[in-house]
Amino acid sequence: MGDFDTGKEVNSKKFQVFIGSTSNEWKLVQNARVTVSHPIFREPTTSGGVITFTGAPDNSISGTLLFTYDEWTTANTSGVTNVAGLKALLTPDAVGEVIPKTWLIKFTSLDASASNTTLTFANCKLSVADISKSVEGAVKVDISVVCPSDPS
Repeated sequence: MGDFDTGKEVNSKKFQVFIGSTSNEWKLVQNARVTVSHPIFREPTTSGGVITFTGAPDNSISGTLLFTYDEWTTANTSGVTNVAGLKALLTPDAVGEVIPKTWLIKFTSLDASASNTTLTFANCKLSVADISKSVEGAVKVDISVVCPSDPS
């Protein structure tokens, strides 16, 4: 087994979610989760064995935002790399599709060298914005974003 204690650990303050570009950070994200996935399908063969097939990317970003007026009402700035609020991200266009945006996930290490990794997901679409009043009184939005391609 390898030793993975490299000093490049990441804590929650160093996990950032951006929409469009690194200047458009979702600052109030809690419980952020990134799922990078390729479904694997098993098919039986005539010889009694099993063969596996890898499906298309099935990636997602989810989390909880502390609800603010700006995060709901910010108009869509044209282009996949520009900002948009939740209402704009959920509003279908003329052909019935919600707007695609590029989403970035940035992990920065805690060490002094500030090593970082950025996952860039193109053509992501916000599929759910579940707004609720939590027990402690804050209004929160649980979001789910579908990302149909592999991160670069």
